[in-house]
Amino acid sequence: MQPMAGPHLRLIHDGDAIPQRREFDDLSRTNVARTSAQRVEIEEIPGLLALAAREIPVLSTAADAVARVSIRNRDSVWVFRRADVPVGIYAMLHLSKDGLEALLLGELNTSFPDSHCMVPTGEAPAAIYKWAVVAPGMASAGICAISRMLQSDLYANANLFARPTTMGGERIMASLGFRKVRSGLDDLHRYIRLANRTDHLVEAV
Repeated sequence: MQPMAGPHLRLIHDGDAIPQRREFDDLSRTNVARTSAQRVEIEEIPGLLALAAREIPVLSTAADAVARVSIRNRDSVWVFRRADVPVGIYAMLHLSKDGLEALLLGELNTSFPDSHCMVPTGEAPAAIYKWAVVAPGMASAGICAISRMLQSDLYANANLFARPTTMGGERIMASLGFRKVRSGLDDLHRYIRLANRTDHLVEAV
């Protein structure tokens, strides 16, 4: 797969599961007890990607890339479960300074990202790229759990970046506070974390 063949990201969810027009960071306050988010174990990856490939076919051949990302940073790939049954997946790249620079220049290989573009487990990232999200129906409630996880000191200051693949996905991102940002990619969107909201940063979009 070529680096710019197309973004992996696709947001799929039921409009009732996540309140509309809310900040992504505010989703952490939503109680979604019936849907859990858990780190993916390496041995789970092939089966989970088979599930996710129903919505994003390219993921059927991404097991090596996903395993590499997960090994590099254990907080990168999460599975949503309801009654212990996998119902969705959320994958992100915890970018290093080199990775963020490559993303903004349009040079990040999102199909098979280089290890030096991602920080290892336990290190604060320069930014977080939403790599692949499959959350059909009520599985989207798991995104609230991801928002909660990203409030930790390690991640609270890492702005989020994403590329939508559908008009619906772009509308969803806009409703959660993502805005298009100037970069080497025509469709790159950024979410400035609430912890980073200053007049200077907001005006720099």
